[in-house]
Amino acid sequence: MTVETNASNSGPPPVVPSDQTVIERLREENAQLRRELQDLRGSVRDTAVSSSWKEQMAAGIGYSDGRSDTSAKGAWHILKQLSGIAKERVQTGKIRNSTVFPYLPTASSDQQKLEADFIRWGYCVVKDAMSPKQVQDQIDRLTEQAAAERKLNKSIMTSGGQRAQLVNNLVLKGQIFRDTVEFKESAAQGGPLVDALLTKVMGEGFGLGCAHGSIVHEGGGLQDLHIDQGGIPHPYPPFPFGSLIIWCFTDFNLENGATYVVPGSHRTADGKSIFDENANLLEFIDGEPGLVAICAPPGSCILTDTRVLHGGGQRTAPGTRYAMRCHYNRHFIRALHEHSTANLHVPDDVYKLLSDRIKHMMGISVNNLKPIGELDNAD
Repeated sequence: MTVETNASNSGPPPVVPSDQTVIERLREENAQLRRELQDLRGSVRDTAVSSSWKEQMAAGIGYSDGRSDTSAKGAWHILKQLSGIAKERVQTGKIRNSTVFPYLPTASSDQQKLEADFIRWGYCVVKDAMSPKQVQDQIDRLTEQAAAERKLNKSIMTSGGQRAQLVNNLVLKGQIFRDTVEFKESAAQGGPLVDALLTKVMGEGFGLGCAHGSIVHEGGGLQDLHIDQGGIPHPYPPFPFGSLIIWCFTDFNLENGATYVVPGSHRTADGKSIFDENANLLEFIDGEPGLVAICAPPGSCILTDTRVLHGGGQRTAPGTRYAMRCHYNRHFIRALHEHSTANLHVPDDVYKLLSDRIKHMMGISVNNLKPIGELDNAD
């Protein structure tokens, strides 16, 4: 209740207004507020509805490239300007190790630093994500599977001259791989940290796009630069749709065929994507730090933003580079990778071994041959 007072400390006592006076005053205040609200509504209607919406409706449905059937190819259209750049930079020796630039991400177990690296540069490196024994167990199973596929003439060779092999869909090819995919400490001692980082990147309930082994011998491994969400139409929101992670089983550096990346090519400081029709990607390649090879020790894990420019690196040193690559995406997006169709062809004996989480990641958690609803198979 409002109380009317006298400004003098020695004056008469305060006078309490009557209930009717208070009611009248509140009515006047409410009426004034209604008038102000009406004025605001009229202003919004005039500027946003009658003008802007009419213009948009008159313009009709539009796409960034003018055609609905090609709008999803926007990023790939922009990426054409980088065709062959990786090969040219390898031949001219213009790719440097990431360690040349002390400000770029290095292997760390500090989650705050890892998050900061991911935001600023589009990738981070988790230190000691696997123990030496866990790494060796991964290599042993991967090479065994790769040899079996070559023997059966079912191998996927990704470089000429048998210089690189892809071992696809590892979820179906060993418990050690399944445990890694869902970040169990028995397979990857730093799995919980990687899991926590991915959850921050994409939110809970993220899905699995692919999980495959990468074996690169001397002379193999070179890929064109690309982004991992190029199939999604523009404009991009200020966050990635997924993350590609790389479990490094051997030393990653330029000579060993480490993944190439253009640090900071994923977003501006305010979160906006750099990929639009006017993007000049060559400026990022020719600037500093430009195109670098991610340096990471054996047992580490690289997490990347799906908007960052990257590509497979060419191994120039003798020997072999081993790794496991897993692509994860937000829960509302189906798998983006072409190999993910294998998720739909899980043998019954393997399906029984899959955990509930992996089934969810693969999008087969509701796999049920019996119809749901009023009808039964007998109907």
